[in-house]
Amino acid sequence: MGRLGLLFQGIRQNAPLIATIAITSFGFTACSSDSTTVSAPYNGLKSSMGSPEFQQNYMHLFYLYNDKDKYLRKPESYLGKVDTEALVDKGIPWDYHDIYYMYAQMNDPYTYYVDPSRAMALLSSWTSSEQKLDAGFELDSAYIPEKRVIKKVFENSPADKAGIKAGDEIVEIEGVVPEKNTVFNRLSVASEGDTITYTVKRDSSNLIFPVLIEPYNMPTVELSFKDSIPVIKISEFTRQTSNDSGTYGEFIRYLQATKDYKTTIIDLRNNGGGEVPQCIAMAQELLSKGDTAIGITSMVPDTVHKKQASETTFYINERDGLFKDRYFVFLANEYTASCSEIMLVGVVSNKRYPIVGKNTYGKGIGQTSFFTFSYSLVSITNMRTIDKDGNTYHRYGLVPDFDIIDDAIALDKAVALAKDQNYVRVAGYGTTNTGHFAKTALEQDSMPGFFYFSEEYSPKIKLMF
Repeated sequence: MGRLGLLFQGIRQNAPLIATIAITSFGFTACSSDSTTVSAPYNGLKSSMGSPEFQQNYMHLFYLYNDKDKYLRKPESYLGKVDTEALVDKGIPWDYHDIYYMYAQMNDPYTYYVDPSRAMALLSSWTSSEQKLDAGFELDSAYIPEKRVIKKVFENSPADKAGIKAGDEIVEIEGVVPEKNTVFNRLSVASEGDTITYTVKRDSSNLIFPVLIEPYNMPTVELSFKDSIPVIKISEFTRQTSNDSGTYGEFIRYLQATKDYKTTIIDLRNNGGGEVPQCIAMAQELLSKGDTAIGITSMVPDTVHKKQASETTFYINERDGLFKDRYFVFLANEYTASCSEIMLVGVVSNKRYPIVGKNTYGKGIGQTSFFTFSYSLVSITNMRTIDKDGNTYHRYGLVPDFDIIDDAIALDKAVALAKDQNYVRVAGYGTTNTGHFAKTALEQDSMPGFFYFSEEYSPKIKLMF
């Protein structure tokens, strides 16, 4: 079975993507000329109200948004109310102004609309790790400056595909000895499709490698060691990375590379989340058969009865995870959010492994994301997560067993716990609201024409979970 097959085996129950990217309209009839067909079930929406795109998006919110009963008003409340000049200044096409305004009034930074001119760029930032255009290696700074010894070659990078390995010493680039950094840097610059020829010293031989420069995805998982304890740092959860199976594939690779170790530290500090299938699959590989990784309650469209419905799915292991018998210690902080918290909750609620660091972010909600027929991109908060006992950490986060703000000291404590392998988690969820989910807009009707253009249109945190 390939690595991609292993990923989808990793989610054993209800395997379809939770955060779906698709072109969809849920079978809505907003474009119908029969106004009585659409008006009754959708808060008075009529086919004469706004554009077909506005009507479709109104019904998306009607069916999916978690807080639609609290924030979704009558459709006419959003038509012609926005400050058009301000949006034109931001480069927003005029025919999408009412839709932007409507989403802004949902008072949720994770529920938003992106018009077609911006949609594809944002989508690519969701589904892949950082992309780079160079040879794809790092030099070892521990060596004397006169030598260019390669410390790391990124998986599936141009250098990796060419056959260059960690430990190789670069002695020539394009036949030129790079004696100075300025020469090395100048010779290393290339455009997509160019070939850079590296001569490297490996053992006692000189080898020549033509490297074709192409874009590649950076890894999202890194392995290091601290006092002989493996430390696996996960920076995000995404399907397109240096590995064919995304973050999950990278994670499994490093766990298998350290299979002879009985304990491992997993560092989730500053990991803002990502894609649900990845983090659930990763959590399940650390759990035993019968363990519940997470529960997800989703709002879904009941188009037969023209109403919003809900369903809850628990992700239960149907087999033992590959690494269920290893002892793990987790590092987390206030920027550990979303998918990182799903992984933490899934593992520590079953295995009671310790967490070291700071209280986590507390994002126990998730978004369904999809294209509309106009190729606009929509993100709507329609999910909430619960642990195996039905409890939620949303707004409050996970409390560490050892509250340590200094990163170095936290790592030292994690190493001590990993060596001991005996500590059983006793902390639970926070009791103080983290304050990350306060309303982002003013009270409705308090300022007619108000428009909130969220910073989430250039998100720093993955928005699916």
